Amino acid sequence: MATDYDVIIIGGGPTGLAAAVYTGRSLLRTLVLEKQTVGGQIALSAAIDNYPGFADGISGYEFAEAFLKHAQRFGAEVRIGVGAASVARNDDGTFTVGLSDETSVTAKTVILAMGRHPRRLEVPGYDKLFGKGVSVCATCDGAFFRNVPVAVVGGGNSAVEEGHFLTRYASEINSIHRRDHFTAQKILIEEYLHDPKVKPVWNSVVEEIYGENEVDGIRIRNLTTDKTEDLPAKAVFVFIGWIPNSAMVKHLVRTDDEGRVIVNELMETGVPGLFAAGDLCVRPIYQLANVVADGVQAAVSVERYLEIKKHHDPNHGY
Repeated sequence: MATDYDVIIIGGGPTGLAAAVYTGRSLLRTLVLEKQTVGGQIALSAAIDNYPGFADGISGYEFAEAFLKHAQRFGAEVRIGVGAASVARNDDGTFTVGLSDETSVTAKTVILAMGRHPRRLEVPGYDKLFGKGVSVCATCDGAFFRNVPVAVVGGGNSAVEEGHFLTRYASEINSIHRRDHFTAQKILIEEYLHDPKVKPVWNSVVEEIYGENEVDGIRIRNLTTDKTEDLPAKAVFVFIGWIPNSAMVKHLVRTDDEGRVIVNELMETGVPGLFAAGDLCVRPIYQLANVVADGVQAAVSVERYLEIKKHHDPNHGY
């Protein structure tokens, strides 16, 4: 069966575009599908200060655009506003990807790079002020809130680790959790609560984030007393969990209890020709530099897979 592409990359964030640079350089017919904005979550960052090589920082939008141009320079086709609706493996080992416009395309291999999305706070002001003080990444945005009060929402490892990171910048941190204790690892909790800037706010939930063009404060409700209170905050960092965008492929790949795709060090899913990379997967850390590296590894693995298949199966029928 003839295929439209050598590789289809689902997701146009840094992971997918890094993969596209490498598959393009390898002269593989490459299609990148991005249903929303090129760059994914990173495009929403006002500035990126922790990616090596950008000493003065770069905006998320500029970073994403640079990545896009780099991938296109090496021949990758990038379709913006067109997402994948389904992925199926055919009997001959090729893949058919159904698209959001109700058409379909075929490829010899697929790289899953759909990433994940943060669990939202379903409160007034969250959407309006996202990127204007509401954030889901302290290491990305913490440095923009020096010597001002901030709030951290959540009580797991991410909330405590990211909150601890914020102590180097913020004047005070109201750390809001719906329980009467954090659920993070004990050593992390001890370090966090030892800092005098941290003020735990137990048994409480955020009711509203308010402000016009930036965050001015939050309204919280105590679950025990049902009383509400306003707290000053110039930023609200929300860490109440992440949701991997893996629902579309759960019939094909193995996932952990959180829905993250399980891969090996070569970004192989266990399904021949199907690779996954970046935030979608089980990773030790989730930072821009290492998910870019995942994309590179996935691309190299695709090239190796196709070379092996070509030489061991001269009548592969592609």
